[in-house]
Formats: sequence, C-alpha cells, structure tokens
Amino acid sequence: MSIQLPISEKRGIVNYCSSPDVNTKRIFLVLSLLVSTLVLIKTCSEQYYRNKWLYGHGTSRALLIDSVCPSFDYYRPSTYEVHKDTVIAKIIKDESFRKQSAAKLSGAVQVQTEVYDDAPQVDEDPEYWAKFEKFHSYLEKTFPIAHQILNKTTVNTYGLVYEWPGSDDSLKPLMLTAHQDVVPVQQETIDEWTYPPFEGHYDGKYLWGRGVSDCKNLLIGLLEAAEELIKVGFEPKRTIIFSFGFDEEVGGLRNKNANLLLKKYGVNSVYAVVDEGGISLTELEGTQMALPGTGEKGSVNAIIELTTPGGHSSIPPDHTSIGIMSALISEIENTPFEPFFTDANPTFMQYTCMAEHSTSIKKDLKKDILNAGNDKAANKRVCDFIDQTKALRYYIKSSQAIDIIKGGVKSNALPEHVEIIVNHRVAIEQRVDDILAKDIENIKKIAKFFKLGVYYQYKESKEIEIIPSTSFGFFKLIVDDVLEPAPITPIHDHHWEIFAGNIRHVYEEIAEPNFFKNNPIIVSPGIATGNTDTRLYWNLTNHIYRYRPGVTPTVLTNAHTINEHIDFNSHLQIIAFYFEYIQSVDETNDLD
Repeated sequence: MSIQLPISEKRGIVNYCSSPDVNTKRIFLVLSLLVSTLVLIKTCSEQYYRNKWLYGHGTSRALLIDSVCPSFDYYRPSTYEVHKDTVIAKIIKDESFRKQSAAKLSGAVQVQTEVYDDAPQVDEDPEYWAKFEKFHSYLEKTFPIAHQILNKTTVNTYGLVYEWPGSDDSLKPLMLTAHQDVVPVQQETIDEWTYPPFEGHYDGKYLWGRGVSDCKNLLIGLLEAAEELIKVGFEPKRTIIFSFGFDEEVGGLRNKNANLLLKKYGVNSVYAVVDEGGISLTELEGTQMALPGTGEKGSVNAIIELTTPGGHSSIPPDHTSIGIMSALISEIENTPFEPFFTDANPTFMQYTCMAEHSTSIKKDLKKDILNAGNDKAANKRVCDFIDQTKALRYYIKSSQAIDIIKGGVKSNALPEHVEIIVNHRVAIEQRVDDILAKDIENIKKIAKFFKLGVYYQYKESKEIEIIPSTSFGFFKLIVDDVLEPAPITPIHDHHWEIFAGNIRHVYEEIAEPNFFKNNPIIVSPGIATGNTDTRLYWNLTNHIYRYRPGVTPTVLTNAHTINEHIDFNSHLQIIAFYFEYIQSVDETNDLD
C-alpha cells in the first residue's frame, strides 16, 4: 500500500502554521497579493449582502461596522414585553419555581441511565436497556402537560421524538435535541464525590450528579420551556420537534430518530437543529464571547494490534510485544499533528471577532490575527499563541489519544498479542485519510526497526499487506467508527441573526443585565472538539447549532468526571433561552 498525499494538500488548503520554505518565498509573495485581493472582494461582497438584508428584520439589526465580525443586537419575540415581568421573571427569579425546577432535574439524575462502550444492540439484550423505561416513566409523570399536548413516538424502543404540530405546514420544523444517556461512573471513584453521583443533591446554588451537565439539564430544560409556553397559550405555527437519543455517549449508532424524521419530512426539511455543545460563555482577552458550534471535528478510532511469538518469560527476547508497542506509543505521541489556522474553520472567525472587539488584547497579537489570512509569518505566530493553551490548541489541529491498551495474560508467559486503541479527532481542514496516513507512517517506522510486518484493514474491507509478516511478527491497523468533519453552518443569514440575537437578549437583558451592561457579548461561530448526535441530522438541515445555554460553560462543570455539577442559574437560563427562541423562530418565515 502506498501512502497518498494528505487530502488537505490535495484540496489546496494552505497550512500557514507550518514553517516557511525558502524555495517558495517568491511564489508566496505573488500568492499573498492574490489572496489579499480575493479576501478584499469576499469581504466587500459579504458586507454588501449584509447591508442589503440586515436592516428591518424582526426586532433587531446588525450593528454594521467595517468588520468581518458583525455584532448583532438583541433579538426578541414580539411577546417579550408581555411576558418579561411574569413568566420570564418567574423562571429567573422566583424561588418557588427554582425549587420545583431543581426537583425535576434532581429526579432525572436519580434515574441511572449509564451506557458503556460495549453496550449491545437493543434487540440483543433488552434487559440492558430497560433502565430507559424507568426514565420515560419519570418524564411522563414529571411533565404531564407536555405529554398531553405533544405527540410522542418511541424509535428503536428507547429513542424519543416529541412533535408539537404547527398550524402552517409550509414552514420547516424547528428541531431541539438532547440525549438521555450518561457516561458511567467509575466505581473506584465514588468515595471521591462530594455527594453520591446519582443522588441529584441540590444545595441551593449547585446541583450535583452524573449527567446533570451532559446533558439531562438540557433535556429537562427543553421540556420545562415547552410546558411554560403551553401554559401561556402559545400555539406554534411552525412544528417543534424534540429529539432525544439514548446512546450518544457511545456513538449514537442505535439512535434511529433521524431515520424516522427523514422518512416523514425529507432531506433539508428542517429549519434548524439545536443540540448540546459549543461554549456557552467565556472571556477571551477581556471580551465576553458566546461560541455556538457551527462545525464539528471528525473522529476515527485506530485499533492497532501487534502479534508476536510467545514463549516462557525465563528466556525473553530483547523486546516483548508490550515493549515494542510502547515504542510505537512513544512514536505516535512524539509526532503530533500540525495546526491549521484557516477560514475553513469557524475558530478563525472566533479569533477574528476577539481581535476586532477586544479592548485588552496586545497590539501585536491583534495585528497578527487580523493578518493571519494572508501573512504566513503572522499565521504561524497565531498558531503558536493558541497552541500555548491545552484547552484551545485542539480547536485548530487533529488530536490523538491512546485510550485503551490490552496485552498479556500471565506473569510468566510472553505476551503474544497486544492491542491499543487510538482515538483521533480530525481537524476541520483534514479528512480521516490524512490521519490514517500518519498512523501508518508511525507503524511502518517501528515495524522496520523491529523487523515486523504491517497490515491494514478499513472496516469490513479486505486486509491489505503493506509489509509482509516475518518470523518476529506483525502489526495490523484496523479502522473503525469513522466520522468526517461536519459541514459548516452558514452565519450570514437571518437564521444566525435570530440565534445570535437571542443569546444576547437572554444573557444581557434577562439573566445578568447588571453584569453585561458594560460587557456586551460577542457571539461568534466556533467548533466542537467532541462529537454529538448532530452527526445523525446532517441530511435534515444545513443549519446546525451546537449550543447549551447558561453562563457556566460545560467545560467548567466536571462533565464526564468526579463531582459533575451545574450552577443552577445556568439551568434556569436554558429554560428562558428556549422560551424566547422558540417564539422568535415561530414569528419568522423560511425565506428570511
């Protein structure tokens, strides 16, 4: 098997983050001038387009400046003045409502819906999945009004689809999603939790427990918002769909909700999908930013097996299979992926927005970010700046994590088989083939050193021989669970204006008006480094927003680890956000 050029090179994506090649400087200068001209034309055309449609839409307009990062004003539904001192004030400020809401979420946490990586298919072991029947019963008991009005369908036994029929069939449905399952709690860590993980303890400020932030808070918040809308007599013109999967944490392969919806509504039939993800609110260089995910990295699991001769441990070879695999692990980890900082990635817009609006950013960094699209040296410096922070670096490059290793069965027997699983998240500018090409090069290097063979198998396809097996053994790379990077959601349209404007409206006017009075929020597209159930809905719409509202972002809630918790104010903000957003979308048409 010959190793092909990485797809990113074939597609013509220029990686300015890599070191300059002196032999290409003259060509680069010419290309820089060309790129600068194209960027200017693109920016001017986008500005003209925004000028053409932004004024006069709904109750907001963009604050147009000489910028590629327009700041949208508040977007409110027409009912805001009617509800702000009653329903909305109750959601945010009323102590009785707060306690009732906390009890609903606490009860949801108490229903254990853990799912493990080795979970069977539903029809193979119905008993394994029976835990979700209890959760469904809990939802029916807790939200009787919603279950009276919404049409509920179960899909593949435990998937939930609720449809709130609209009065105008010509309008595309709005789809709001979450998942019922949670990651398991490692039994050895239970004593390290402040409160038992499935107690759902509420201390008046925080609510603690597994799944409380990922993402039973979102699921419960959506149903709470629906019931509050029903109580005020809201009757949608646009159908509202709530889709709740039950195996998101293990890849979503059993979630067939999308199949049902595609069959009923068709391709590109949904106005927008909003799911978990994104960064709800963060401060970057003194700028308050909300970062809905408009893209999502791809992913692939590389299963690498090593087979070698066995024998008695009293006469071992110089390197056992575990030692050889350790050398491969070191090789993989010592050759990280190169970063990309290009406008193919929403992160590029995120940093552009930060640079344009920040009042505290260093002048040199601001200049580098704003010139990164056509200045290779500036681009490289921005990449280095981002790479300094672990939490940020993987927004602009592919990642590799050796998550599982297996090998050896007895202390006096040489291990004959060792296996590792490398989980990769694929940068927006790359494709899965780029990642596998790098893995194969790493394997070949170690295989040649230890005189081993190399084989490759993609899913169920025929095994390919790269280097013939030897008497010392062979490596085999097996590729499974492949997901290319997601399509990018457009932002220069009325969909984005409503979504971004609603974020500002809820935070700045409803949730924390005093704090944000002098700290306006910049809403910018971002990406998710992990994957969500949105992968299942790509055919339903090209408008997918990965965003869980709340002033406390998920990354600060200990999701997937000990002491998962949420600031309960953030949960109330979920309810307020969807109470307003559902109405705003209902008041627009599909042509806006």
